[in-house]
Amino acid sequence: MADTLLRDIAKKLEISEPSPIQALTLDINGSAIKVWCKRDDLLHPVISGNKWRKLQSILSTCAFEEIVHIGSFGGAYSNHIHALAFACYRLNIKFTAFIRAHPGSPETPTLKDIRQWGAQIHFLNRMDYRKRDIPEFIAALKSQHKLKLIIPEGGSQSSSLDGVGSIMRELKTQSSKPFDAILLPIASGSTMAGLIHYIYQHQLPTRVIGIAVLKGEHYLESKVTDLLTGAGLDLAIAQGANWEIVHHPDIHAGGYAKCSEQQRIFKNTFFSKHHIQLDKIYNTKSFFALHRLLTMNELVAFKRILVLHTGGLQGDRS
Repeated sequence: MADTLLRDIAKKLEISEPSPIQALTLDINGSAIKVWCKRDDLLHPVISGNKWRKLQSILSTCAFEEIVHIGSFGGAYSNHIHALAFACYRLNIKFTAFIRAHPGSPETPTLKDIRQWGAQIHFLNRMDYRKRDIPEFIAALKSQHKLKLIIPEGGSQSSSLDGVGSIMRELKTQSSKPFDAILLPIASGSTMAGLIHYIYQHQLPTRVIGIAVLKGEHYLESKVTDLLTGAGLDLAIAQGANWEIVHHPDIHAGGYAKCSEQQRIFKNTFFSKHHIQLDKIYNTKSFFALHRLLTMNELVAFKRILVLHTGGLQGDRS
């Protein structure tokens, strides 16, 4: 029943699964290094990358329970809000977006899009937005806006981990050998937690390497651990699983949504060489980190490295 329901939702949304794997040859210290890229950016022109993976359980729940009005949190350029608003538009679900911004702020392309798709926009100041994980605050918003369900920022919740696991299920059919390492950008933690959860359940010899796109040392590790324990893993197992997060100021460039000049040059050069477009917030940083780690010989233990392209190109618009 659940699989049939999900297939029906994917068909209505015109999701193109499975996403392809693309082999890349990188020039590292004068040597040609082969890596692979899981092109989740090609899943859908709007609901791309990890957003579709994380939204699967949410949209299935809405369909099964006939939920007609949901809400979620995000910034004025949020990929999660953008993808969810479009999905709700196509599935005839009413959507309210709680946006971290001042009502008088200029309308971003993201907000313009979701308004055209029928989303209701409710602005929250920074003080109120910080309450987005407080149960009493969420309950008040539900009551005020007559909402059945409010989804956490970024779609980050333990129930989304199985949808992320579909990446691993696809890889099993696409590659004759498992990958030694999977590298991906991390901000909210649920995509990384979903990969770790699947790898642990199936005892795969794969290390998950998260690239922090914000200044979040210890915080991001706690987010991943909380999601894993919320999905049923023992705390000691969750903390001891085969994963790590790379934190470096040259990679996160000072914080979320910040991009250094060196990274901008890298982004343009990468596109000219490989014809893969990267967004500046997530994937430029993860591919930049991959080059840096390979150059510094910090990935020599891994022969087969896969980089997950998590989409999010719409967030680059200004």
